[in-house]
Amino acid sequence: MPRVFRMSNVPTVDVYAVVLESMRPRLVNDDHIRMFQAQYYAPDRTATASEIARWGSIKNHRLVNLRYGRLGYQFADEAGIVIEVAEGGTNRFVGWEVWSIGWADGSRFYWQMLPQVAEALERLGWVDPVVLSTRDEAFAPSPLTEGRPCPTSSITYERNPEARRRCIERYGAVCCVCGFDSERVYGVGRVIHVHHLRPLSEMGREYVVDPIQDLRPVCPNCHAIIHLGGRCRSIEEVRGMLERANSIRELVE
Repeated sequence: MPRVFRMSNVPTVDVYAVVLESMRPRLVNDDHIRMFQAQYYAPDRTATASEIARWGSIKNHRLVNLRYGRLGYQFADEAGIVIEVAEGGTNRFVGWEVWSIGWADGSRFYWQMLPQVAEALERLGWVDPVVLSTRDEAFAPSPLTEGRPCPTSSITYERNPEARRRCIERYGAVCCVCGFDSERVYGVGRVIHVHHLRPLSEMGREYVVDPIQDLRPVCPNCHAIIHLGGRCRSIEEVRGMLERANSIRELVE
């Protein structure tokens, strides 16, 4: 069994969320956000510093080590806590333990994001909640094969996490199409997407977003229907589709 390095006094989700929000934008920059996102979306929320650097568009793994560690120290200072290392852990606090547990596997060192950190990032709107695959599922060989690898190119459009936060603050983490509230239904978490009423791909350039006028919270299912088939349906159109489907269902039943 590899030796696992971890904190013994992990803060609560509330502490992570409150302190991280207060640190943004004074201490948490866009590179930090990309690092968090890269690890959050990794299988099992587990990645090496090199993988985080590659997925988060950070120059190299040394910068990831430096920035994760330094931010961990700053978080502890802002939160007013003294980080304690669990028995069998490191002899001293080096910073990244605030965000992850870690272990060596051969020449690689893996970080697994603490669940408290992952939930705090979701609350802050810095990530969109996703269903995790395990690292084994993501990288295991599969007997199902398809066509040969084909090189592709694509354009992605930057999302501003602060705009998302303000949209949810104004409208709540409730789908404006179907009214689904994951926190009320399941008792935990806020699973919600933020939809751009005008697709970013139509803008073709950077622009100033108004979180109240330009954005709306939608659940993942309704968001998928909005964009199904490459279209961008309006909120009203999808709401009408849902109402018609419910009416037909009531008649049949």
